Amino acid sequence: MSIPALSVIMPIFNGAKTLRATLESLIDQGEASIEILAVDQGSDDGSRKILKEFSGQLPIQIIDAPKSTNWMANTNIGLAAASAPLITMLHQDDIWLPGRLDALLGLATKYPDAELWLHPAWFMDTENRLVGTFGPAFGMHERLIDGNAAMRALIVQNSIALPAAMFRRASALKLGGLSEDLWYTADWDFWLKLVGAGSVAWMPRKLAAFRVHEHSQTVKGSRDMQDFAAQLAIPLERHLGTLPNADIPRSKALAEASNCLNTYLAARYHKQPTSIRPFLDKFFKLGPSGWAAFLRDTRIIKRIWPRLRILRSKRKSV
Repeated sequence: MSIPALSVIMPIFNGAKTLRATLESLIDQGEASIEILAVDQGSDDGSRKILKEFSGQLPIQIIDAPKSTNWMANTNIGLAAASAPLITMLHQDDIWLPGRLDALLGLATKYPDAELWLHPAWFMDTENRLVGTFGPAFGMHERLIDGNAAMRALIVQNSIALPAAMFRRASALKLGGLSEDLWYTADWDFWLKLVGAGSVAWMPRKLAAFRVHEHSQTVKGSRDMQDFAAQLAIPLERHLGTLPNADIPRSKALAEASNCLNTYLAARYHKQPTSIRPFLDKFFKLGPSGWAAFLRDTRIIKRIWPRLRILRSKRKSV
């Protein structure tokens, strides 16, 4: 059998509600060959049946992992089993948009030395409505971005949607895959590993959508504010030192202000006692140029606005 151009790793656990839409988005993506590695963590809601239904239309390989503990472990299992040189991840409630496969492989051909190939994505609600856009502030033109420049932006906030990235399997394995103890920041930590190893190829086309809903693992887990804050701090601690010494103080101040704001917002979402003062103290110390960088790299407006739209829609429907 020929080696596929791309491996799509799908960690699966009781995703029957959205899995059909996810798999349908992979059909008729282009002429290049792919393999889909569905790592099933013992689903009991019919997810496995859906995967088998689509096996006639898509090259799906089901990997049973009933003893796995989380999506990061499932992803690492898929990474070890993949046969393509390039990898992308897709969760059971996200989708590709038409043309993504050809566009990504074309980007890799144009920028073969990159470690990470990226594009922006759509926010999508539970009714499949596209309610906003999300991605790093890398501009409106296709380009290759130096690893240090990408690190300066991405260490402030994880602005990469999980289904909007492609990377080398060899690099991922060399860097140890995803950290399975990072229930909230595993993907962020992983992107920073790759950025620390090389450049980023950027395409400003929105070619995927990821679903925002209140039942996600990350939303549930963020109820523990102490653990949540600790999770946010780990990528900064691990990767800040990869930047040139001259960049570290400013990047550290921006990232700590961003983490402080994210902790405050999580506490407000879960209706827990909190104060905005710690964030404001950090924010004002950034100064005018720091304020502009903060707004740019945190993508705070683009992150909050879609969620407010979803909340407003829910209130209208009640």
